[in-house]
Order: sequence, then structure tokens, then C-alpha cells
Amino acid sequence: MASVPLAAILTGMVLGFSGSLVAASFNSGWYQAVLVVHLVSAVVGFGGSALGAVVLRRAWADGPDAAAAVRRAFELASNRLTDMAAYLAGVAGVVAVLIDDRWTFRQDWVTTAFILYFVWLGIAHGGLRPTSAKLAEAMDTGAGLSGEAQRLRRRTELWSMASNLVIVAAIAVMVTKPGL
Repeated sequence: MASVPLAAILTGMVLGFSGSLVAASFNSGWYQAVLVVHLVSAVVGFGGSALGAVVLRRAWADGPDAAAAVRRAFELASNRLTDMAAYLAGVAGVVAVLIDDRWTFRQDWVTTAFILYFVWLGIAHGGLRPTSAKLAEAMDTGAGLSGEAQRLRRRTELWSMASNLVIVAAIAVMVTKPGL
């Protein structure tokens, strides 16, 4: 995790820090460094999250032991890397808006992007995590491929799909900047 901020600092040094952090221009080293942190953390955080359901589905087909092993590995990676990176993407997004004089929180695309980020947080913490935890518990108690575990797996996949759709929508908003 320390490599993401380090990469941003090194990128900022290479690009040159011109001016102050507040009201930095699009071409300033500060803004470029924050943008690198925002993009890298989004790729790691949301990309890793998106892969979780795909990998678990494949492991599930290989049997309950494979699914349990993949679930434990993904839980470790999620709690230690992807979640922190996704949170950092949100923080870096706020900083990017604050320091670039082209963007404001009153612009429709910025507001929409943050609404989608908070919707994603709601899905992740209100639906996906609790359902995943129940699935993990069912798998750890030896439920294996039981009907309850199957139901929880399908529900987890639905929450994951909803999460992924919100992520894609947020990316589309940030790339196209509607209303600008």
C-alpha cells in the first residue's frame, strides 16, 4: 500500500511541483500526482473488487474446498488492499476537485460521480459485505455446496454485479463529464 503514495510523490517530482497545492492548475505537478493516486487506487480498489465474484464463481465450480480457499484469500486481499485503495480513490477525487480550478462540487458530473461513489459504498457495506460474511460462515461451518450456501453465493454475485455496474457508471461519468 505504501507504494501508491510513493508513486504519486515520485510522479509529482518528475512533473515538477509548480505553484501551491491549493488552486493548482491542470498541468501542475500537484494535480498530476493526485490524479495518478486517484487512477491507480481506483484501478486497484475497484478492479480487485470486480474480480472477486468472477474468481469465486470459478473456484465454486471446482468444489467447496477451492471456493473456501479463494474466499479466504480474497477476503484478506479485500480487507488489506482493495478496500483501502477504493477509499483512497474517493479521497483523491475530493482532493483533485479541491486543487484544480476547473472543477467544482457544483458541476453535475462531479456531483453525480460522488453520488455514485456513495451508492457504491452503500452496496459494498450494506449488501455485499454482510452477505459475503454469511457465505463465508456457511462455507467455514462445512455447509459446502448446500442450498443455503448456493443461495448466499447467488446473492453475493448479485450484490457484486450491482457494485460493478455502479463502478462502470461512475467511470463513464468521469470520462464523459456530462453537463460540462
